[in-house]
Amino acid sequence: MQFSLDQLEVFVTATREPSFSATARRLGKAQSAVSTAIGELEIDLGVTLFDRRGRYPVLTPEGEALLSEAEAVLSRCDGLRERASALTSKLEAQIAIGVEDAFPRAALVPVLKRLPERFPAVQVDVRQPSDDDLLEMVLKERVSLGLGCARAQYPAGIGFCRLGQVTFVNVTHRDHPLARYESVRFAQLSDQLHLLLAGQNMHLLTAEYLKSPRTWTVQSHAMLVDLLKDGVGWTSVPRWSIETELAAGELVELKLEAYPFTEWTVGLDLLWKAESTPGTIALWLKSELMRTASFA
Repeated sequence: MQFSLDQLEVFVTATREPSFSATARRLGKAQSAVSTAIGELEIDLGVTLFDRRGRYPVLTPEGEALLSEAEAVLSRCDGLRERASALTSKLEAQIAIGVEDAFPRAALVPVLKRLPERFPAVQVDVRQPSDDDLLEMVLKERVSLGLGCARAQYPAGIGFCRLGQVTFVNVTHRDHPLARYESVRFAQLSDQLHLLLAGQNMHLLTAEYLKSPRTWTVQSHAMLVDLLKDGVGWTSVPRWSIETELAAGELVELKLEAYPFTEWTVGLDLLWKAESTPGTIALWLKSELMRTASFA
């Protein structure tokens, strides 16, 4: 049995893509190389991993059974690479972290507070991405770590760990026309100005939220809240970020008719570039966040 890590990576990636050609594009390989790698892996393992009789390859029961094993092997390899990096790398003089607005500050600040106690000379650059820039920042290594809302699917090259989740609420000012309804319909939402934080549409629960003909896009979460407090529009934000205003009654939560028993939660992930060689401080931060940042 002579299968390689490259074959396992091709196999795992192929399970996340609709076709072998899409897998090839994702990995930057020729389609023939992908087909060959999977075929040779099947020979080495003695099982058929994909049923190729249809238009698109489909995992066989044997393939499904072995997928988690292949993922575990690749994960252990990443761990080995990181451990070796920790033993050989030098301390970074500076480290950059990308943090989306939705990520709770209470989960990050205690870790950052411990950082200078452990590494007093390091300079920290906390960056706020806009739109869908967080993934690009991680892939292009403009930041060592990214913290933000979970995506349905990550591109190749992104490693991630789920740290917790955040609850979003639909809110407006207490004097806004929407605030007088006990239950709000989508049609009533679309009649009013919708404030949208840049990049937020990827986390919205349903496309119905995007049907308002009047939408403002705001780059700053602080500006978004200021507009709300002045009675401008309605929006969807993490509950943790406006708890004070909700408790004071200045902002009110809108109850949607379509979701009377549903809390809108979004996962929060820690991201890194999978094949990079992280420094000692980046590894420490990653470990501390995974160890302590458990929240809902």
